[in-house]
Amino acid sequence: MSERSATNSPGDASPEAAPKLLAFYLPQFHPIPENDRWWGKGYTEWTNVANAKPLFPGHYQPHLPADLGFYDLRLPEARKAQADLARSYGIHGFCYYHYWFNGRRLLERPFEEVLESGEPDFPFCLAWANHTWTWKRDHDLQGRLIEQEYSEKDDREHIRWLLGAFRDKRYIRVEGRPLILIYSVPELPDPSRTFSIWREECEAAGEKPPYVVKMDTFGNFRPPKDFACDASSEFWPHSMERMAERLEDSHKAFRENRIYDYRELALAQLERLRGFRKRFTRFPCVIPSWDNTARWKATGAMILYHSTPEVYRRWLSEVIRWTAENLEPEKRFIFLNAWNEWGEGTHLEPDLKHGRAYLEATREALAENGFQVPESGPTGEAEASPASPEARYERLLQKYDALQAQLARYGDEEEYSPLLLRSEARYAQLLKRNERLMEELRQARRRNEDLRLHLERFADSRRSGGTLASLRSRSRSGTANARRGTGLLASLKQRNERLATPLIRAVESVRLGGPRVVVERLRRLFR
Repeated sequence: MSERSATNSPGDASPEAAPKLLAFYLPQFHPIPENDRWWGKGYTEWTNVANAKPLFPGHYQPHLPADLGFYDLRLPEARKAQADLARSYGIHGFCYYHYWFNGRRLLERPFEEVLESGEPDFPFCLAWANHTWTWKRDHDLQGRLIEQEYSEKDDREHIRWLLGAFRDKRYIRVEGRPLILIYSVPELPDPSRTFSIWREECEAAGEKPPYVVKMDTFGNFRPPKDFACDASSEFWPHSMERMAERLEDSHKAFRENRIYDYRELALAQLERLRGFRKRFTRFPCVIPSWDNTARWKATGAMILYHSTPEVYRRWLSEVIRWTAENLEPEKRFIFLNAWNEWGEGTHLEPDLKHGRAYLEATREALAENGFQVPESGPTGEAEASPASPEARYERLLQKYDALQAQLARYGDEEEYSPLLLRSEARYAQLLKRNERLMEELRQARRRNEDLRLHLERFADSRRSGGTLASLRSRSRSGTANARRGTGLLASLKQRNERLATPLIRAVESVRLGGPRVVVERLRRLFR
């Protein structure tokens, strides 16, 4: 990239010839029912932004807003402040992301109110973000939230809705045709048929057909004519891996995340731009930085390291020069990614670290190519740029102190607020209720233990009951046997008595009558 110079600016430096800087605008910073259901009540992009943490030494996280604060895009004052700030630093207009899912719109309220109210009075166009919404915790745990579906009926309904935006006097046009970008044209089942339907509906409504720009996303750099589009636009950091080598380091964050050198991307894009053969119109894109750690937490993030306002200024200055020299006046658009993608770590809006340094670099890049921008702040009052980095640091430090003082005041006010007091009383009630519930739980556990012991005893008694029955059966059998034995014994006694008497007599006979008499009597006895 060339050093800063105002002498090599393009010949025609009139306002009409100046390249127009269009910043992508995310309308996410307000709660919607879908996000409440998917992520929790009150969720917005700020939820992720505020909770981001650095992954390695020197890693800049979290990105916290400065001048505009944690705004809510439902407030017209916030939208006006954004437009005033952008205009004062040379931004020509916003390119609002537009979410259309088969007739269902999401995050539509900010832009809808811009249309209805006519404020802020700031040029705009739309970029249809037609990709399916997904959730992803890591590379293995993921799913779909809302899926994109297409049909000819939906094509007609969609363009009829778009016609309401195209008719707005602030809508940006190319050769009289409303400019619209499409995030992923290859996802359309039949792009040629879709755009044919759009042309038919526009013609029937008395409107010129839209100037359709294919965004070069997901590595698709095919010519726009392959998809019946009028032009294409770069969209960095998509296909970053084609432009630069991943940085390596011993820290695990470099293995678990895709980390590249911002300066290498800038040089590669400029080399690619200079080598572009003008077979079709391609709008260049510049990013101030990129770091989506806020969305990816600890792993899987893409980070562009070594991004600074100075490197961004030099990159943008070269792109402005190329655009002024190579594109027709009505097609001199440069897309900046982005105005307020805080969750992706790419934003021109001021933050606590850099303040307005990236906005000032934007204005300087225009000025050194001969395109002057009035130096005014977001309210239209003159605001001179700091003369040195030290002065810039001093101003940021003053803003930081002011914000800290404001935060302290808010804290003091909230400490005695009725809401906080009611919350504390409610908290005390919940603590007491929790104690009662814990005591009931302990009692229930004791009752459960008693029941368990009773059940064990009952089981033992059942087992013991079976043995006793067996013993009783055996006892009854033994009693019967005993009775039979007693009867036998009595019978034996009787027989013994019958035998004893003759024996006694036989013995007496021996003494009186001799052996023959004894033998004869014994024979009669045992016959």
